[in-house]
Amino acid sequence: MLAVGVGMPTFLRTYRSEILRSETSVLRSTIQHARYQAIVRQHAMSLNMDFSQQTYWIEMPDIVETNLVLQVLSLSTNALAFTDGTAPDTAPQADDLSTNAVIVALPTSTRHEMVSPARLLQLQAVDSTATASGVASISFYPNGACQGGTILLGNANDDTVAIELDPLTSLSKLLPNAPMR
Repeated sequence: MLAVGVGMPTFLRTYRSEILRSETSVLRSTIQHARYQAIVRQHAMSLNMDFSQQTYWIEMPDIVETNLVLQVLSLSTNALAFTDGTAPDTAPQADDLSTNAVIVALPTSTRHEMVSPARLLQLQAVDSTATASGVASISFYPNGACQGGTILLGNANDDTVAIELDPLTSLSKLLPNAPMR
């Protein structure tokens, strides 16, 4: 019984640290995905963080969102082919947007909810603006760059980890035990 009493605080501390490490890894993967989507789609992507709800998600700004997000891409019709091998009809249609347009359906944004006790604490922008409440976002651009900044995460042990984003490359770097600014 004494061993359980002595070991429990150590177990809880380790458990909280592992949850923070796992959530940091998931957020870094989401950052990489946002950069990738911006490059592949040739459209700015936004990583949004809701500090009050402890959630984050990726979306395309300036696109109307319903059950599916629709984006019109200007592509040459002679470069298109359907999965069954047929070519698209290139005859102009009165109700078409254009014969050079393709509508691509994107799934709506999926929110990731932070696993307690890990928490989003703060977004420190490159211009030194700090956000610790409400919704904040980082934009990723088609050239691989981003707004840059530092995202601070923490847990109930007062452990903190900062994810620093390079504005030129959008690559993330971990800064363990980072102080809150």
